[in-house]
Amino acid sequence: MNDFQLYFKLGLQHILSWSSVDHILFLMALIVVFSLKDWRKLLTLVSLFTLAHTTSLILSVYGVLHVNEALIDTLILWTILITALSNLIFSNHATVTKVHYYFSFFFGLIHGLGFAADFKMMIAGQRAKLIPLLEFALGIETAQIILGLAILLLIAVLGRLWTKNTRELTVLVSGIIIGYVLALLR
Repeated sequence: MNDFQLYFKLGLQHILSWSSVDHILFLMALIVVFSLKDWRKLLTLVSLFTLAHTTSLILSVYGVLHVNEALIDTLILWTILITALSNLIFSNHATVTKVHYYFSFFFGLIHGLGFAADFKMMIAGQRAKLIPLLEFALGIETAQIILGLAILLLIAVLGRLWTKNTRELTVLVSGIIIGYVLALLR
């Protein structure tokens, strides 16, 4: 396997594995307010997140930022909680969309720091760090698009089967996410 495939695959796995439940929940909290017709907004959210995630990862790998891993892990849970709570607080679609764009970027910075120590170990001893980081980021972007579209499809199916009221579905999914995160924060 060449280096591109290796780091691209690691980026995919970083998002699409059950050990990355934090990313899955964060994406779900961001996306649950959208419908299939909003797929372009999904691409914007995902790209903002990947840009921020990659930026903070680069800053950490190059030694510009030094973070406490335990603090970052807790902050990641808070980003999920705040995003899910915003779905309950803001019922206006335009408002929640704008809020989620900001959350996707700013909370993406925190999520990027959550993987910094692991990534540093993966590239330890390598002189070139930027190319593997960008290959990893491309894997993350691809995985988030796949996961985001899957979430949009699931929401569409649940919306048709369970309720025509998308607000009820948003509240239900957000409530489940909030309950899960609160249990982790104890």
